[in-house]
Amino acid sequence: MTDPEKLIAGWLDGSLNEDEQAELDEWLKADDDNMRRFTDAAMFEQQIQSATIAVEEQPAAESFNASVAGVPPRVFSRRPFAVFAAALLAILALVLSPQHPADETFATLEQTRAALWESGDLPTADGSRLDQGTLRLAEGLATLKFDSGAEVVLEAPATLFLVDAMNCELTRGTAVSDIPESAVGFRIKTPSADVVDYGTRFAVSVYEETGETHTQVIEGRVEVEYAQSDEVVELTTGQRNTVIGETLGAATDDAEHEHQTIAVKPVDHGPDWTLLEPVKDAYTGNVKDHNSDVLLLVKKEIRGGRVNRIAYIGFDLKDINQQRIEEAELLLYFAPTGWGLASHMPDATFSVYGMIGDATDWDESILHKDRFPAALGTPEVVHLGSFTIPQGVQKGRFRVRTEALSEFLRKHPTSEISLKVVRDTVARDNGGTLVHGFASRRHPVLPPPTLAIRQQAR
Repeated sequence: MTDPEKLIAGWLDGSLNEDEQAELDEWLKADDDNMRRFTDAAMFEQQIQSATIAVEEQPAAESFNASVAGVPPRVFSRRPFAVFAAALLAILALVLSPQHPADETFATLEQTRAALWESGDLPTADGSRLDQGTLRLAEGLATLKFDSGAEVVLEAPATLFLVDAMNCELTRGTAVSDIPESAVGFRIKTPSADVVDYGTRFAVSVYEETGETHTQVIEGRVEVEYAQSDEVVELTTGQRNTVIGETLGAATDDAEHEHQTIAVKPVDHGPDWTLLEPVKDAYTGNVKDHNSDVLLLVKKEIRGGRVNRIAYIGFDLKDINQQRIEEAELLLYFAPTGWGLASHMPDATFSVYGMIGDATDWDESILHKDRFPAALGTPEVVHLGSFTIPQGVQKGRFRVRTEALSEFLRKHPTSEISLKVVRDTVARDNGGTLVHGFASRRHPVLPPPTLAIRQQAR
């Protein structure tokens, strides 16, 4: 470092360059004694300048006598006092002004999909930097990237408290985590457990109503630590675990249960419309301990096969004059199934088909136990319409309202009709493949599949 005396002298005579000025600033900030040393020198310099100016303004004889008396002449920068004072105040303000606090953020809200936020104390715009605080996601998905390298995808409804770059607390909903080597040991705390990652990808779900914590390992290894004791269970790829009450469950392959669903009102189409509920509905693709009595499950995997789910709905138009049908609409009410990860499912397209011929003669009580009855052969179908559910959305009302649907109903030879609902979109991988589901006629709170028909006025 340059000699401080030279830096002070350079500042006093105005000869410092930009680098020297920065060096002086750093030296002043380093120690209070340095600041006192600088201000003493500056004030002494100003006193000498003031005295010199006074001497120069005396009569020539007095000035001569002073010189003879031994006062040596000295060259000064002779800055006007106002300029000198302003410069001194400026540098003191620079050094002594409060410094901005260090950046305390440690994560970034990278991307949201179909997101609806509830009250929280952190910013929710894509790209926002995040510090300690709470995020409350009511609908959709939100991807967070921690500075440690950990990536967490929130699946609504979810509440997450961010602690630091290696810790967060999940009190509701699902968090799907992808952990690189730089973040091994990343911890998600829940009301009943601590989940510590030692692998790659895992999902943690907290059921607020019951306090349960469900952990699923997609790939790698995690440890679930029971919050009230030193008990630990290790999970590896494909395994899951449930912590509820005072019970730390073992590593199993048990399926998750369905999420609770809030009731919604059916659509009011007006007096000119007739609303029909199904006389039967069911789905194919039975999987042991992975079924529903109230939802019609729909899924398509990369590999295909029996594990795919296809829904069937039967209506009876006996009170409808089919030839007088002007327009028609099918409404389906979706709800979370609790199976699979929404973040692993892109925007999903569904298709509705009308079944032709004798294929309407099926029994809902046995249909879900197998594929579509072999005795009925491979049913011939006609495409009636499609709809798309955005990524991250697992609930809501979706509809098909096309001329193809109206035409199918008008020309069907009998009053009994059957519709087939399939998911066209496959999941990105088979780890945690999402199962979609919509309310059946047995659902306790959601409206059943509804066929709305408007007929020509007589």
